[in-house]
Amino acid sequence: MFENGVEGADSPTWHANRDIIPEMIDPDALARSLPAPMVFVDLETTGGNALEDRITEIGVVEVGPHGVEQWSTLLDPAEPIPPFIQKLTGITNEMVRGQPSFGTLAQGLAERLHGKLFVAHNARFDYGFLKNEFRRAGIAFQADVLCTVRLSRLLFPSAARHGLDALIARFGLMPQGRHRALADADLLWQFWQKLHSLYTPDLIGQAVQRVTKRSSQPPQLPDEAIDALPGTPGVYLFYGEGDTLLYVGKSVDVRARVRSHFSSDHQVAKDLRISQEIRRVEVRRTVGELGALLLESQLVKQLQPVHNRMLRRAASLYSWQLTQDSDVPQLVSARTVDFASAQALYGTFSSRASAESALRSLADEHRLCCAQLGLEKVARGRPCFGYQVKRCDGVCVGDTPLAAHTERTREALATLQLETWPYDGPIAIEERSMREDGDGDADVIGQGSSTRDGNAHGNLDGDLDRDLDANNVEYHVIDRWQYLGSVASREALDTFLDTMPAATGFDPDIYRLLGRRLAASQPVKPAGEPTDKAASNAANASTVLTEPSKAGRARRPCAPLTVLQLTRPAFRLSHVEPPDDTMPKRKPRSVALLRRRQPRPEDPNQLRLPLDTLNTFSTLDRSHTSDALNTLDSLDSLDSLDSLDSLDTQDMSNTSSTADSPESPESPESPDSRDSH
Repeated sequence: MFENGVEGADSPTWHANRDIIPEMIDPDALARSLPAPMVFVDLETTGGNALEDRITEIGVVEVGPHGVEQWSTLLDPAEPIPPFIQKLTGITNEMVRGQPSFGTLAQGLAERLHGKLFVAHNARFDYGFLKNEFRRAGIAFQADVLCTVRLSRLLFPSAARHGLDALIARFGLMPQGRHRALADADLLWQFWQKLHSLYTPDLIGQAVQRVTKRSSQPPQLPDEAIDALPGTPGVYLFYGEGDTLLYVGKSVDVRARVRSHFSSDHQVAKDLRISQEIRRVEVRRTVGELGALLLESQLVKQLQPVHNRMLRRAASLYSWQLTQDSDVPQLVSARTVDFASAQALYGTFSSRASAESALRSLADEHRLCCAQLGLEKVARGRPCFGYQVKRCDGVCVGDTPLAAHTERTREALATLQLETWPYDGPIAIEERSMREDGDGDADVIGQGSSTRDGNAHGNLDGDLDRDLDANNVEYHVIDRWQYLGSVASREALDTFLDTMPAATGFDPDIYRLLGRRLAASQPVKPAGEPTDKAASNAANASTVLTEPSKAGRARRPCAPLTVLQLTRPAFRLSHVEPPDDTMPKRKPRSVALLRRRQPRPEDPNQLRLPLDTLNTFSTLDRSHTSDALNTLDSLDSLDSLDSLDSLDTQDMSNTSSTADSPESPESPESPDSRDSH
C-alpha cells in the first residue's frame, strides 16, 4: 500500500485513514507532536557550485517542542552577485554590502541546526553549500537530511512535476515571496502541514525513514535505481538529458562505487555537477577487475564522456628513443614509429612539451647536460646553463667523456623504458571470477557489441587461496598493446578470431595496465587445448608474478594471468570478376599536341585510308596510294608541331581535291568502288 504511493481521493490509503486524519492542522500542535525537532532550510547563493560560489541569504524555520520559530539573514559573499541572479532573487550587491560574513555566524547557526532533521527542497544543494561553508569556518557539520523532492516523488508517484512551483499549485500553498530564503523555507513547512492533512503520522514517518536513507541520491533518479545495481565487478555509465553520456567508471562493486559518487558531492565539484545532470545509470558487468579496467578504457576512448578526462585517446603520442649507435635521444612520434615493436623507447607523452619536461627533470636529477640532450642550444665548446650552476658534469666543455655521459643517460631513462610486444601475435588473457555468483552469456563485449551478465567478484590483488570459478570466465584479447574485445567462452573466442579487428595502434593505457605483467610472463598453453579445473589451477599457479619493490623486498603476488597464444586466421582471397577490357590502354596523346592541333569537322567525302587490311591497297589507285604513303612518311619524319600543322593543312587540301574527282575509286558515289570492295 505504501510503496504504490497515494494521491487523490481514489487512493486506498486515503479511504483507510480518512476518518482519523484531521481536516485542519494546528501548526503549533503539529510542531509539538513531532517525535524529533526539524529545521526547514533554504539558501540563496551566487551560483550553483558549492566549492566556488558563496551564500547570500539563509532562511530557517525551526519546528519542535518549543513551537515554530523563523530566522533569516543576509550574508556578504565577498564576491559580486551575477546580474541574472540579482534579477531572479532580488538580492543586489548593495543589499549584501556590509552584512555579516558566514564565518561570524557559523557557530550560532551550527548550534541552531544541531540535532535536528535538516529539511530542504533538493537538499543536496543546500546541504552541500552549508557543509562547505562550515568547513571553511573550521566547523565539522553533519545532519540527517530529508529532501522534499524525493518525499514528494514517493508519496505522489503519479505527479509529473515535484518542483516548488508545482507543489504550490498542487496543494494551494501560500507563498510570501519566491526565490527568497525564508519565504521558500516557509513553503516547505506548509507542505509538511499539508502532508499531515492527507496521511497519518505513521505513514509519513515510514516515508521519511525511506527517503532519509537515500538522502544522497540525486532526486532525478528513481528510488530503486541504485538499489537495483549489482554489487559485482563492472563498468557503469551515467547519462544526462537527451541521453548525453556524462561519465564512465569501473569498480569491483558497482553499487557501492555509484553510491560513493553521490555521498561526496559536497567535496568533489565533478560529482556535484554529475548529480545535478544525471538522469539514468547503465551497467555492463564483467567477470573481474581486469575486464572492468579494459572495458572502461575502451568505452572512454570510443564514447568520449563529458566528465572523463583520463583514458581519452591522445591526439598525438611521443616517446624518447636512444639507440645503441646514438649519443642523443631523439623524440619520435607514434605516427612514424611502431611503439609496440621499436627498440630503445622511453616513456609515452601526449605532447612535445611534456616529453621535454620529463627529460629535463631527469637531467636535473642525474646531472646530465641539457645541451648534449638537445634541450638547450649552445655553441660548440660553450658551457650549458646547468654547468654554470653546478648541475652538469661538463660534457659540454669536455670535462666528462661523451661515452660516460651517454651511459648515464641510458641509466636515467631506464625507469621509463617501454617493453616491446613479447608475443608473435595476439593473445587472450583468461580471467575467472573468484566465486560463483551468477551465469554469463557468451557475447562479445568489445568493439561495440552487446553486454554480458556474468556476476562475480574479483581483484587484481586478490586472495590466491580462494577457488576459481570454472564456469564464470572471460577471455580478453590483446594485440600489440591494444585491447580488441572480450568473450565468455572458448567457442566464442574461436568465432571472435574470424572477425577480429586489426590492432590500429599502441594504447598507452593498456600498456600501463599490462606492460610489466605480460613482459614477464609466457603463454602457458596454446589456444584450443582442452581445459580442466586441475590444469587451470596449475596453469594459474605457474603464471603468478611477483614484482620486486625498490627496496628489494618481494611484493605480494599479483593476480594470476593465464595467457593463451592466438593465431590470426589466414587471409582469404575473395572471388573478383576480371574487367571486361583486358587489353592494355593506348598511351594518350600529349596534352600539348591536343592543345595545338585544331579539331576538324567530320567530312563524309574525305579520303580514309584502310590501314587495318593490306588487301584493300590493291583496289586503290596507284597515284592515290603513292600520295597516301608519302603522307605517312612525312608524318613519321616530323620534327616540330609547327610542321605538323602545316602538313595538316596541305593534307586537307589534297584530300578535298581527290574526293571531288569523279574518277576516284574511293568516292561513295562511284559504283565501281563498291564492286571492287
